[in-house]
Amino acid sequence: MTTPAPAVLYFDARCGPCTFFARATRGLSRSPLPILPLDGPEADRTLGGMASDLRFGSFHIVEGGRTVSGPGAMPTWIGLIAGRPGLRIAKRTPPVEWLLRSAYLRLWTYRGRHGCSAPPSSPGTEPRRSPGMNR
Repeated sequence: MTTPAPAVLYFDARCGPCTFFARATRGLSRSPLPILPLDGPEADRTLGGMASDLRFGSFHIVEGGRTVSGPGAMPTWIGLIAGRPGLRIAKRTPPVEWLLRSAYLRLWTYRGRHGCSAPPSSPGTEPRRSPGMNR
């Protein structure tokens, strides 16, 4: 019997910058990290109860039954890459958490202007549906 992955990252697979971010995260992660599309069947099972505008409004990390999203997920994201020490620093050091959130918001802005087929929106405020996405 296999044990479930400690974390799963859900992302917009139709967005170039989002795909790059997800793949880079998987490559840098300290343990195996599944990266799954927001409009896939596993996301339907895991994130199906989430409002559509929130679900498609940012990336999500599900870890230990807890879901963190968008800029609020950045400390957890660092924990995936740098382990517990990185997570602890990101959560307990306000300038580090601010820097992580700012970096995410810059990527979000870039994504909206250059790389995503979905219309630009503010993180977590509007649905980001690409043509053909399942509801």
